[in-house]
Amino acid sequence: MTDRPVLASFENVGRRILTDDEGNTRSYYVGAMGSDLAKTLTFVPVFEQAKSSYLNEVLGPRDGEGYQRPGSRTRMTKFGTFLHEDPLAVIPAVVLSGRDQWAFEPSEANQEIGVIRCFGQAAIIDGQHRVGGFVSLWESKEVNRPVEFVMVPGLDLQQETKLFLDINTNQKNVVTGLTSVLGGSDESLIGRELLDRADSPFSGRISIAVKRPAHLFTMNAVETNVRRTFSHGAFEDTPLDDKVEIMINYWTQIGDAFPDEWADADKKKRDWGHKLCETTGLIAFSHAGGDILAPAYDPDRRTMNWDRTRDDLNRLAPALDLRKNGHFERITGEVGGGLIHKRIQNVLARPLDDGDGDEVLEED
Repeated sequence: MTDRPVLASFENVGRRILTDDEGNTRSYYVGAMGSDLAKTLTFVPVFEQAKSSYLNEVLGPRDGEGYQRPGSRTRMTKFGTFLHEDPLAVIPAVVLSGRDQWAFEPSEANQEIGVIRCFGQAAIIDGQHRVGGFVSLWESKEVNRPVEFVMVPGLDLQQETKLFLDINTNQKNVVTGLTSVLGGSDESLIGRELLDRADSPFSGRISIAVKRPAHLFTMNAVETNVRRTFSHGAFEDTPLDDKVEIMINYWTQIGDAFPDEWADADKKKRDWGHKLCETTGLIAFSHAGGDILAPAYDPDRRTMNWDRTRDDLNRLAPALDLRKNGHFERITGEVGGGLIHKRIQNVLARPLDDGDGDEVLEED
């Protein structure tokens, strides 16, 4: 069939044929590849490369040839964890474009069953985070799982892009189902990273089911307030992994600016003297994301001016009374968080040379 070297072959591949009302046909092929080969044999056509990914991401040589967002290593890792914890999970097939690198050879006995020969990489049209999850599981634990695929041959770039948009725009029920398989919303995935990562100020301090003494917040509260933190339009297109880093750095700086208040995190709850480690504090500083983080964020370069956020938090520290028996005594939850946020806005709106902030506590 060809003199090109074969990188891999997949047997028991089925051929399917679609026919429209005018008699036009399209063939596609259904099979499975091992997750140990998935990274070698595929790539993702992106318009911007991720800082880190389990997959090969390729920019087109000309503008417009990449049509997918960069992948999220966080989402891939979480999907790999899901696969490891539920080996019987049924995973939807990924959709590939053969790019003239994958070829089907029918068997002599049955033209609808055959072998796919791989001479190079196929393009992942749909399912990059699923494939990345399989690859992460292979690379971290050497667990080799079959990755089911649908391979469509003969697509040009325009047809590929249209198929990608059709899958991800029109089939809302599929997207919803995949969101469940991948572990929930983006905010819940960020929450899991905040819980699991050793460099996170929330490491081991978020409860998923049973709340224990070491836990500060429930995962539901974290998910809600991560959404609040990034509600400003500046973060509309910010990748998931970048949001994880922003949350970790933001709350690390909060802890640095309010060391006495953050010290409550290592105490028994009955010994807490401040509101920062209560859900009230989480709500207040999440609302303040639009006031502190958004002005320091450059969405085009995807960079944060952390010196600016540090300066803002250090301005807040002497002017914000977060004692449990202080200015906001007995005001908790959404109401308390909202009032603390209003105070934060007042302090940040004042000129830098307008005293030490003591008079602000009497304004409202």
